[in-house]
Amino acid sequence: MSSTWSLRKRLLRRVLLGIALSWAIGLGLAIGALNHEMGELVDESLKGSAQFVLSAYRESGGLNLPAELGDVRIRIIADGQEVLPAVWPVQSTNGGHDLAGWRVYRLSDPDGSLSVEVGQSDKWRREELAESVAWLVAIMLPVLLVALWSVSRVVTATLRPANRFAQDLQKRKASDLSPSGQMDLPQELAPIRDAMNFYLERIRAHIEAEGQFAVQAAHELRTPVAAASAQAQALMAGVADPAAPQRIADSLLRLGALVDRLLHLSRADAAGAAGAQSDLVQVTRMVIAEMRGDIVFDDGDVESAFVAIHPEALALILENLLRNARDHGTGRVRVLLEAGPVLSILNPVAEGAAFRHGTFEKSARSAGTGLGLGIVQKITGKEGIGLSFSMENGLAKVVMTFTA
Repeated sequence: MSSTWSLRKRLLRRVLLGIALSWAIGLGLAIGALNHEMGELVDESLKGSAQFVLSAYRESGGLNLPAELGDVRIRIIADGQEVLPAVWPVQSTNGGHDLAGWRVYRLSDPDGSLSVEVGQSDKWRREELAESVAWLVAIMLPVLLVALWSVSRVVTATLRPANRFAQDLQKRKASDLSPSGQMDLPQELAPIRDAMNFYLERIRAHIEAEGQFAVQAAHELRTPVAAASAQAQALMAGVADPAAPQRIADSLLRLGALVDRLLHLSRADAAGAAGAQSDLVQVTRMVIAEMRGDIVFDDGDVESAFVAIHPEALALILENLLRNARDHGTGRVRVLLEAGPVLSILNPVAEGAAFRHGTFEKSARSAGTGLGLGIVQKITGKEGIGLSFSMENGLAKVVMTFTA
């Protein structure tokens, strides 16, 4: 089980990391541009110095210059002779040159008889660049810190409605299933509130249905129990007619059938398992073999058809549908398998027949419990099986569409 993580901390970490990375990239680009500009400035300065020395030497025929001028060195070559030496190797082409520890600019007369090389130590440029970068960082760092602080405050304020939503849910009583009315959630978090409200509504409807079912079940159970109790008391008092034992047995049989169907309904709530599969052909044949009645299965010459449902849940569906068709129909029950797979159950019915989908809902002539179709609808709804009912021209038809 993975540990919980903080959305606020993750957002802050990633946003702040992005800002810091952008700041670092911007600083790197600024340093690169600054270094380039300083290089051009040094070249212009060295070029100007070389032009001055070359012009002064040409006009005076010689210069008395010191070997070192701070970080600057000068080399003069006249008629192939090095008049003023320097520490770097003699360059053969005019223009700027990057040498070990030096930036050198060479300038020559048009006839090549006089050349001047002016070089400046890289140490100066590095020191100037470091000082410029230090000032740049000193200026930009407070801006970065303010940005980081502002982002932290904004993220915290943005997530505050989500925290209030969570606190509202924590303060609720266990019996409070009303939808949350908090409307100030961010657009990205609103689906969580809507899904929670939908879930609460489903739970509320389920609890109400369970309560109604409990009342109806108690009423249905009380009728056969009361009938059997009355007949038993009459027997004990010696005033019962000869048919009383049979009526007691009928009441107990009805009670047993009702309890059995209630157990089926509880199994329908628990039926199903993620990833379970069953062979629709084999399960259908097995259920038909266990039932009594005129039931014919047309499998369309299909040997097997695997569907995404647990075999026990599938057997419950088929058992209830076939029993309903057998008990309330007026003739042979036909089961038809088609591509899809699609399973249809057809049977002729008397005039005025209708499907009754309500819990414990049944016709006055029915000896059933009124739970069969409820069990079927509960399982098919959970398993995502398409289910349709039709009644035309004296023929009842139930169609189930499965997913493979």
